[in-house]
Amino acid sequence: MSISLTTENTEKNRLGVLRVLGGKFLFAFIALGLGLAIARLPLTLSAALFGGAALAALAMLQPLVGLSLMLLIGPAKALLAAVYPSMPIDPGQIGMALFAGAWLLRGLARRRIHWPALPITLPFALFLFVAALSLTVAHPRSPLDGVQELIKWAEMLAVAALVVDCVGVESAATASPGGPTPAGRRVGWVVATLLIVGAAQAAIGLWEYGWRGTGPAPFLIPGNHYRAYGTFEQPNPFGGFMGMVWPIAAAVALSQVPALRRAAASAWRAVTQRTAFGPWVVFAPALVIALAGAAVAAASLAALYASYSRGSWLGAAAAAVVMLIFWPRRRWVGLALAGGGLAAVLGLYQFGLLPSFLSARFADVGDFLQVSDVRGVPINDTNFSIVERLAHWQAAVNMAQANPVLGVGLGNYEAAYDEYRLINWKYALGHAHMIYLNMLAETGVLGLAAYLVLWGAIIALTLRAAARTAGPRRALAVGLLAVWAHLAVHQLLDNLYVDNIPLYLGAQLGLLCLLIAPNS
Repeated sequence: MSISLTTENTEKNRLGVLRVLGGKFLFAFIALGLGLAIARLPLTLSAALFGGAALAALAMLQPLVGLSLMLLIGPAKALLAAVYPSMPIDPGQIGMALFAGAWLLRGLARRRIHWPALPITLPFALFLFVAALSLTVAHPRSPLDGVQELIKWAEMLAVAALVVDCVGVESAATASPGGPTPAGRRVGWVVATLLIVGAAQAAIGLWEYGWRGTGPAPFLIPGNHYRAYGTFEQPNPFGGFMGMVWPIAAAVALSQVPALRRAAASAWRAVTQRTAFGPWVVFAPALVIALAGAAVAAASLAALYASYSRGSWLGAAAAAVVMLIFWPRRRWVGLALAGGGLAAVLGLYQFGLLPSFLSARFADVGDFLQVSDVRGVPINDTNFSIVERLAHWQAAVNMAQANPVLGVGLGNYEAAYDEYRLINWKYALGHAHMIYLNMLAETGVLGLAAYLVLWGAIIALTLRAAARTAGPRRALAVGLLAVWAHLAVHQLLDNLYVDNIPLYLGAQLGLLCLLIAPNS
């Protein structure tokens, strides 16, 4: 027995020595490679390489750093594609690989790779199954486009799972007295990352709108401004992205109101009783968080306005209504607030008191309801964008009628467009500019049903989180519910699953799963 133990200990020591030596050789090899690159490459490229290597190394130590990098560089996909058309690598996929690689290495180091069971797994799996079925049964025109689209949706679920596992669900016993659990602090990291990425995009969009002074000619709007488009290169996805940011930022700001109210009451008692004011340790962080959240919410809403995207404006209105309804604990209060707000808007519209830019922007929206067949409709500069969108809707309907069960294949709207398009509309826009028709065209009735089941389950889980939690957790749940409302309404006129927005959405779904889990 002693001999076997000695042999086992010797083997462990030898493996330990080999692991240490291997690690040293690996770092030496990396250092040598960076040194040679710095010596031979231009200074700016060397600095970028060195900074990227440092950030990658930091991400390997803490996977949530990889999450932050992924979400920060992901929206740059369209911009980099425009600047470097031949660039084969998607920055969002680089970030995804870094995040997933860091998670995997952490698991290997701990000798425990854990894939969490998410409450959204079953409806997600159902949708992925039907989507994959559409690619095998429907014989799509472009299997590669279909596989890429399927990977996009699978990555959304993967990001949610990795976020949940990296944050972890810690026991309350591990928390310091009166402080948050370690998992709670890491949830704050995820929320802060979402807001920082949103603030960066909002700043770029507001610069394009107000200070850049130039831009693409089609984006020119009254007042010598250009529609904001961030790094998305198009105003509609940019406005949709801003619509996914401001509700979370507003929820973060509003979640601090009770703490500020309690601190203000304590301060008033201290003044009236001429005693020392003790709760500075609570008041100062709450004030900083509230101001930061309010600033990001204001910037995101301003950038959303600057996008001049009708879908974004409608989505933001829907999100605001949802927040008004579900923020108060008493539902009748929320319904009264939302009803009062809608009545005020209708009254302003009835008496012609709405701002002129709103009236002008929505003056022709009725055409969406009045025109069922755009063949033969005269086209001019005024109605071009609406007729173009209706033509793509009609092409989607044609695809669905010809392939009602499983569609033309996930991600194959553009590939199949030429066969089903209208005569005057030769060029596809990449998708049908309405997610529901797009799903129907690409995955048929089964795919659309699976998509609606998926989002129905997500909304039901969010409602449950809002009903069963309190404080900042409930605030975040209401903010996420408003995000889902924005997506549901905006995507009546668009498809927002583009330009790595699904990676951001995956992080928000991970946040939802953490809110549902206890002690997170």
